[in-house]
This record gives sequence, structure tokens and C-alpha cells, in this order.
Amino acid sequence: MPSTSSRSKSTALQDMAQLRAEIRSLGSALGRVISKLEGADALETVETLRTLAKAARGGDEAAAGKLAAAVAKLTPAQAFTQAMAFTLYFELVNLAEENFRVLLLRKRRAARLLAEPKSDDARPIRESIEAAVVELKNRGVDAATMQALVDSVAIELVFTAHPTESKRRTLLTKLRRLADILRHRAQPEQSNPDFNDPQCVEREIVSLWLTDRSRTERPEVTDEARTGLWYFETTLFDTLPRLHVDMARALKQHFPEVKPPARWLTFGSWIGGDRDGNPNVTAKVTSDVLLMHRRLAAEKLRSGVYELSRWLTISDRREPLPAGVKKLLRESRQLSSLIEQLSSRYPHEHYRLLLAGLRDRLGQTVSEVRGGQALATADDDAGNCLTAEAVKETLQAIHEALASGRGALLTGGELKTVRDQAEVFGLHASRLDLRQHSGPHEAAVGEVLGRADYAKLSEEVKRGLLAEAITTAKPLTAAKLAAFSAATRNVIEPLALTGHVSAKFGPEALGIYIISMTSGVSDLLEVMLLMKLAAAAPLPIAPLFETLDDLNRAPEILSELFTHPVYASELAKHARHQHVMLGYSDSNKDCGYLAANWGLFKAQDNISRVCLGHDVRVTLFHGRGGSIARGGGPAAKAILAQPIGLRDGGIRVTEQGEVLSTRYHDPDLAHRILEQMAYGVLLGVHAAKNHEPAPTEWLNAMEKMSAVGVAAYKALVHDDPDFLAFWKQSTPIDEISNLKFGSRPTFRKNTTSVEDLRAIPWVFSWMQSRFVFPGWFGLGAALDAVLSQGAASKKLLREMYASWPFFKTMIDNAQLTLRKADLPIARLYAELVEEPRIKKKILGALTKEFELTEAAILAITGQKQLLSDEPVLLKSVQLRNPYIDPLNYIQVEMIRRLRSGKLSKDEDEATRAVVELTINGISGGLKNTG
Repeated sequence: MPSTSSRSKSTALQDMAQLRAEIRSLGSALGRVISKLEGADALETVETLRTLAKAARGGDEAAAGKLAAAVAKLTPAQAFTQAMAFTLYFELVNLAEENFRVLLLRKRRAARLLAEPKSDDARPIRESIEAAVVELKNRGVDAATMQALVDSVAIELVFTAHPTESKRRTLLTKLRRLADILRHRAQPEQSNPDFNDPQCVEREIVSLWLTDRSRTERPEVTDEARTGLWYFETTLFDTLPRLHVDMARALKQHFPEVKPPARWLTFGSWIGGDRDGNPNVTAKVTSDVLLMHRRLAAEKLRSGVYELSRWLTISDRREPLPAGVKKLLRESRQLSSLIEQLSSRYPHEHYRLLLAGLRDRLGQTVSEVRGGQALATADDDAGNCLTAEAVKETLQAIHEALASGRGALLTGGELKTVRDQAEVFGLHASRLDLRQHSGPHEAAVGEVLGRADYAKLSEEVKRGLLAEAITTAKPLTAAKLAAFSAATRNVIEPLALTGHVSAKFGPEALGIYIISMTSGVSDLLEVMLLMKLAAAAPLPIAPLFETLDDLNRAPEILSELFTHPVYASELAKHARHQHVMLGYSDSNKDCGYLAANWGLFKAQDNISRVCLGHDVRVTLFHGRGGSIARGGGPAAKAILAQPIGLRDGGIRVTEQGEVLSTRYHDPDLAHRILEQMAYGVLLGVHAAKNHEPAPTEWLNAMEKMSAVGVAAYKALVHDDPDFLAFWKQSTPIDEISNLKFGSRPTFRKNTTSVEDLRAIPWVFSWMQSRFVFPGWFGLGAALDAVLSQGAASKKLLREMYASWPFFKTMIDNAQLTLRKADLPIARLYAELVEEPRIKKKILGALTKEFELTEAAILAITGQKQLLSDEPVLLKSVQLRNPYIDPLNYIQVEMIRRLRSGKLSKDEDEATRAVVELTINGISGGLKNTG
């Protein structure tokens, strides 16, 4: 009889064969569509470009030249067709791979249900909630400790509208439909008859082919909000209750004494509240977005309550009705005429009637919001507004009534799902944060105080002025507010809006207030003053530390903040709970990969110590992006690499740009991502409470490497006057800046400096050109500074890699970045640089550092090639490259034509359309934008 391991290996091979067959089938279907729609010649050109790219990858130098020559002959229309072919190919491949993951997950979960207790199949799914609970139990955690741990967990994922999501909502919906078709066809027993037509897939591909990829105009903030809410509507409302069931089930099995927390995973949003450098986010826009959130939440709860009312048909002739429900029903009759209408039809089904009344009130809420209900007026009537608490109280009363009688089993299933939805999403879907740069705050306060010299004052003088002003400040009248400049009103009006929102809809609709580029205590005191003048809701104020200098100074700033007498009231207002945001993107752009990682690690440790010393509970807010350079990578590993910030159980993480469509467009994939996040946090909280510092020798090595890394980075990026010209000419940054991906400008200010450029397009441009510079530059010089000291130093770095999760994660993420980078393709982009001297110098520096980084990582890990310890990931990158390369060649050729200045208006427009399409395709092929 074959062993378990041999059976598992055989099954894995079968699964991979099935995936390859699916990809071949989709590729063939795409080929047939291209031939039918664009002609056999177009398909032949696709094959020619692919074959040449593959040969060039195999070492055929002549093939690379032939590929460039073939692309140079394409007209813009032909180039668009070729770019569309490869772009759509990656969309299909990504769908096949996602379906493969989903089917494997479903297969494993199904096997667990049927498994013998001690078999391999009975083990928890890797990186699941149950896996974390079992691991904690194995570590000796008792029930009381486990109860305290789960009670402290508070995970909040915050959606942001950074301009890296290149897919329109229309395309997301079409791809979701095609994914459903492929998934049903892979499981014939569950197949939808509509999907059995052999031409079904081809029809979907035709629809995708004939749909515009680009937006006709830059999206408005409300468009971005609709896209963000699309994930809640299609996925998250149904996925979150599953996570709650997972937690409850795992605790019941392994810690039966421990009660599962009611609310431990929630969502926030910046879309419509983030006005840092985005003049399009006005108070009116924020109001509109808040109403959109309320409408969606009310609609989803209304739908759930309706289905629940059809299910909870318990008759009082079969089960007596508790007095509490009778009382609640009498009160509800006063608020909903629908109860009276249905009473004659269902005279004995009181739960049904109670839920019908709740459904009616939720419907009224939807109608009110659709009618354009105003939020920005002080005389709003809040008394008649349905609150999330009222919804939860009704559902809780039904739960308690059923639990006390023969219907106890009915408290699970549909009722629990709706209760969880009401608990997590309330009537707001996600809490809306507000963010603004410290600069506009400073300017507004200067005008309010009548001090034209305010910005030039010392930090100490500012604090004194602000302390006095906060003590005596009173809310501004409408007349006084109107007298200020437009810039100052734009700072104060959103704060005033929060007061109206909190009074009308409840404080749970709002999140926190973040101050970008915080550099001193005065930055927070300024917001306190402005909040008081605006009669704002008492939002928690969170400093955002972004540059390396700010990260290093963060503990000192916080210590001074916590001892400032005026800020004491702010802490007391929030039960001595402080949010602190850490910027992964700008810190990397400021000082490079290694120094940013080390600065963030130290900041978390030091901030946690300062907060502990001042008896302040802290929630660290991680401003991560999708790419490695911006803090991306596997969620669980990222958390466990730096768990110290989880001492108090709370964590906030941004989910940005293309990350949303990658993680949350599908219920199964969303569930997997979220359970991995929960796994990391549960283990991370325990690790943080039992934290032991790394050995001094390791810390000293990191300090030395950080200093070398930042010196190498700054010498090139900040000090070399030729670097900026090289970057602008050898990457599509100008073309990216003109794209209609997001509502926010590419630069914070009207300049073109690296400092003022937003980190996202910075990473985006380097990713497209295959340098992937922000994810590795400076790392080679840093590692070599220690490796070059001899065998003992090499041994030290190997020990750090083997035993320190932080160091291992940093090195492994860099490996993936280096694999996605490609120097031959990057050199192709370097040919766009006009000045030969600049090209030779900067490209030489990049090539030298790339090779040094690769050699250093191999020396530390002991591998013969990058990612050799991750063969599946390595193979995936290798298989994708020949299909990405034609897109890079097409993009470079089109950029060359655009920059020549020789195109007519029509040619220019057609060529830009090709560039935009290649940006989509390269992003899909690399599974990264910025």
C-alpha cells in the first residue's frame, strides 16, 4: 500500500497537471478568439513574438534583436492587438491559478470533514485560525490566557484608493463571472447548466476583448469609493461571518471554556477621507461617500434580514413567545406599518413580523440615503435615524429568546450570520478615516491665530501658543468660518462634518484622523485646536511617521506628547489608547530597502516601549502597499517577523491599490487571506507578550548594515544629479502620471523631485521597467559590508537568516524582488536615456549593486540560485517571463515614439492607448504594480 507521503506527492502532481491543462485550454480559446476577431495574421504575430521572447530567454542573442525589430514594424493598431493578446492571456492565467488555489482549499477542507482523527488530513489547514489555536495550545497557553488573548485581538484592514488599481470595475465583474464559469466546470457535480455550453468560455473572452481597458477620464473619488464598496457587496459581507464561525469552532474544540470574541476583525477606509495632496476630496465628497457606505450596509442587512424572516417562521402555537420579544414587537409596530400589514397573514409568527419591521426600517434608511440626505448641516434630525445598535438589539433579543427555549439550535446558521454582519459592518460597511498632511494644518492654524510667522516659529513656541489656544477655543460660527481663506476652510470643513455625522449616524461610521509627515508634538496639538474650533467628533488622532528621521524620532515625539498637559485630555478621552501609523512607502523611498526595514523594526520596538512606560495602549497602523518595497508580501510572515507592536492586541493595515482585486474579489480567496492574517495576529500577540530581544551581535550587525545601505542609497538617489534624469527617461513615470487610474495627482506638490513624488508611482515606474529598484538597492552593499569581514561574519549572517524571522523575511522578500527584476529588459529601457554618459554611469551602478545583492543573498542562504528553496514560485516566474517580455518590448517602442515628438495627434492618442494597455499587462504578468 503506498505511503501517505507518496499519495500526497501523486495527488500534487495530478493537481499541477490539471492546472497546466486548464491554462493550455484557456490559451487555445484565446487563440481562437484572436483569429476570429483580428485575423490569422494577428495570431501568427502573437506566436512570433512569444517564440522570439522564449528563444531570447534561452540565450539566443539574435532572437532579442529580431523581437525588437518585429515590434518596431507594428503600427499602433497592430501593437494594441498584440498588447491586448498578452494582457488578456495573463488575466486568464491568473484566473486559472486562483481557481487552482480555491479548489485545493476546498478539497483540503472537505477532506478534513471526512478524515480519521489522527490522520494527516485531520490536521488544521496551514496558517488557519485553528492552526494558530492548536499551536498556542501546544505552547502551553491555558484557557485564562487564551481568553485574554482573543479578547484583546482587534484587526482592522483599511482600504485605500492609491492609483495602482488598473482594472475598471466593469472588468472586475467580467473576470469574476469567468472565474465562476471555470470553477463550476471544474466541479461538474455543482455545475450551472448555463455554463455547460462549450463556447461559454470563448464568449466571455470575446466580451473581455471588446471591452475598453482604459477609462475615458480620470475617476472621481466617488468612483473609487464605489469600486472599494464593490468588494464588500460581492465578497466581504458573506466572507466575514465564515471567519467568525472558524474562530468559534476552533475555540470550542480546543479551548471549550473560552468564549469567542464578538468583534475582532473589521474594516476601515480612506477612500473619500484621504485629502493628503488630493484636492478632489472635499467635505462634500466625504459626505457623499459616507452616505454610500450607509446605503450599501443597509441594503445588505435588509437582504439578510428578509431571508432570515422567511426562515424564522416559529409559531407561538408551537413555542411560547417570551415577554421581551412581545414588548419589542409592540414598540416596533410604532415604527413600521409593514408589521400591521403582515399581521393578518402571519398572526402567530412573531419573529417573522419583528424581522419584517426591521427590514422595513432598513428599507426606509436606504430610501433616505438615495434621496440625497444631507450631512453637513447642524440642524440634522438624528432622532429618527435607524442606528446600528437598534439593529443589533433586535437580533440579540431574537437570539436570547430562541436560546432560552426549544429553538436554541436556530441561533446558529442564518441568524448568527446576520448578527455577525450587523456587528462587523453595522450601518456603515467600513469606518471612514480622515487624513491630511501636516502642512495644511500648520497653514490653517497660522491663519486662525492671526500669526503670519507661525510656520517659522520654534517647536517650543508653537506648543505654548497652541496650549493656550486649545484651552480657550470655542466652535467657530458660520460667519467666522466663511471669513477664512479657501485653503483654511478646506481643512476645517471636513472636521465640522464629522460632528454632524457622529450626531446623526453614530460615532461608529468614522475611524481615526491621520496626520501625514508628523515631525513634532505641535502637529497633533494643531489638529486638537482645529477639532475644537470645528466642533468635530472626538476622532482618535494618529501621527504618521514616514521618513527614516521621523521613524527614529517617533519614540521621543510620543514621549513628549504623552507628558504634555494639554494632550492628557485627548488620551483620557480615548481611555489612554493611542494609534500610531508607520509609513512603509515613503520610508523606503527616503532611505532604501534595508534601512527602511530596519528603521520600521526599531520604531515598532521603541514605540511599544514608550507606550508601555507611559501606561498607554497602542495600536500600530501599518501603511503597507502591494509590492515588497512598500511592505507587501505574505501577511502572516510579515506580522510574525515583527510582532512586538502587537503587545496590546490591536493592529491596523492598509490594503492598497491592486491588492484589493488580488485578495478580495473572490470569497474563497478573501477567506484565505483573512484567516492567514488572523493566524499571524493570534500568534503575534502571544509572541509580543513574551518578547525576547534579539542578540546584541545581531542588532549591531543590522546597525552597521543599515548605515552602509542608506549611504549607498542616498549617494545615488539624493546626491547624484544625474539619477533623476536617468529615472525619468528609463522608466514610464511620465506615462504613468498621465494615466487615469486614480483621482489623486502623482506628485504632492507642483514639482518633479523624488522627495515630492508619491511612493506608489515611484515603485510603479521601476516595476514596469523591470529594474524593481526600490526592492533591493543598497541591500547588496549593506550585506557585503559584513560578509567581506570573513568567515565568522558570514556565519553570523547565516545564523541570523536561520533563527531571526525579521531578517529571514527581509532576505526572502528581496529574493522575490530580484527574481521579478530583469537586467536585460531593464537595459532595454535604459536605451531610452538620451545622454550616453548618464546612461553608462547610472546603469553601471545599478548593475553592480544588483549583482552584489544577488551574490550576497546566495552566500547567506546557501542556495545556488535565487528562490531555489521555493521551486513552485521560481517556476511560476520563469514560465511567465516569455509572455511579459513582448509587453516590455512593445512598451519601450511606444514610449520611444511618444518622446520623439514626431507623432500626429491621432497617432499620439493611439500610441498612448498601447502604453496604457502594456502597463495593465505587465502588472498582470508580474502580479504587482506599485
